[in-house]
Amino acid sequence: MFKNLFNPDAQKEKARERKACGRVKEMVLELIPPELQDGIIVSVQQMACGDPGCAPIDTIINLTWQEGLSKPIKVGLEAHQVDYPDLQEALPPVEVITSWSQGEDAKSPELRFANGLKVQCRVGADPVTGWAAGTIVALWYREEAWPSGAYAPYQIKLDDGRLIFAPRDEDMVVRLNPDAAQVAPVRAAVDGGGEDGDEGMEIEGAAAE
Repeated sequence: MFKNLFNPDAQKEKARERKACGRVKEMVLELIPPELQDGIIVSVQQMACGDPGCAPIDTIINLTWQEGLSKPIKVGLEAHQVDYPDLQEALPPVEVITSWSQGEDAKSPELRFANGLKVQCRVGADPVTGWAAGTIVALWYREEAWPSGAYAPYQIKLDDGRLIFAPRDEDMVVRLNPDAAQVAPVRAAVDGGGEDGDEGMEIEGAAAE
């Protein structure tokens, strides 16, 4: 229990972790509109994750308002690795944060899968053969033509090169690929409008762009 109490290296590591968490907190506050910060408390910590679908260490951000509403947000990276693009992907749409700031318990933004994970997407009618393998390349994806507040939980690049989005975060639409070797989540920059100007086209379960 006390083995690290007088260990200088362990103490230095904890100090680096606290500094990194403090930096993440500052970035989060920069990304939340000032008018939504009244009464907000932001806390950041690192947590070990034993789930095969996540990174060994996650950064957990808790947003708590004076009304008592508290929401956790997970980033699949250690705190010192987190940067603005990671937070922009992990934070929910501003409409959700607005509802939280008003004490309304809007749907939690925590998604099952992190960016960079290998998944299978339902792209056909057959429940057995209608799946295609791909990689998550963006969270909280939206297109300019969509109504305000409309988001898809994932944008996915299929192994055949197509970009699609998953309209719902559930196994009947998108599931972890059990046949693929998973790696730690990575940040991927993808143009929200798709590739080569393709128009959005709805298909079974997921939707192609």
